Amino acid sequence: MSVIWAIIRKDFQMEFRTKESITAMWIFSLLIFVIFNFTFEISRLLLLQISGGLLWVAFIFSGMLGLNRSFQVEKENGNLRGLSLTPADPGLIYFGKFLSTTFFMLIFEALIFPLFIIFYDIQLSLVTLWIIPISILGTLGFTSLGTILSAVAIHTKQQQILLSLLLWPLITPIIIWAVKTTGDVLSGELSAAFQPVMVRMLVFDVIFTTISYLLFEYVVQE
Repeated sequence: MSVIWAIIRKDFQMEFRTKESITAMWIFSLLIFVIFNFTFEISRLLLLQISGGLLWVAFIFSGMLGLNRSFQVEKENGNLRGLSLTPADPGLIYFGKFLSTTFFMLIFEALIFPLFIIFYDIQLSLVTLWIIPISILGTLGFTSLGTILSAVAIHTKQQQILLSLLLWPLITPIIIWAVKTTGDVLSGELSAAFQPVMVRMLVFDVIFTTISYLLFEYVVQE
């Protein structure tokens, strides 16, 4: 466990010292909201229908910026090689990077969601609280796969392209589920499929986090 917390602490110290990832993610999401808000003239009804998609476009594309830097910094500083040579379980290294990336994304999402509410004048209610577990489950699915695939892509020259090619087909199901459930919540009406979809998201997270944990040993060994 000390390995996990050491990695998380290092990532947080590095990020809050440079603020590169958070700044880039914030600006990118803000541009998305501004473009959709002032470029497209859409009705209130249509806005509620596409609001879940708009929010997750900001979350995921901004998260890609964070993933691209996640292992790039480790490779540039020689930390990845050093971590692979330590006697620590490679799975613990995976969990350290996975949790630090997840925490970064969740903090970012918590900061950007109020802007989304303001830009699109979303009416809040008790149902809106479901955004919290949806964001957690969706983010866990994204970062569980994104962390290990980022470690794979870092060994190639076309890191960003390869990461996108590997990641997008795999995360498509959970992104669809996250968008659907978020849309239901923002519209204030939960459909009959809401709870089954939430269960699928949880199962997705457990399966791919376990698989990534087991396979990470072979990734760091290159």
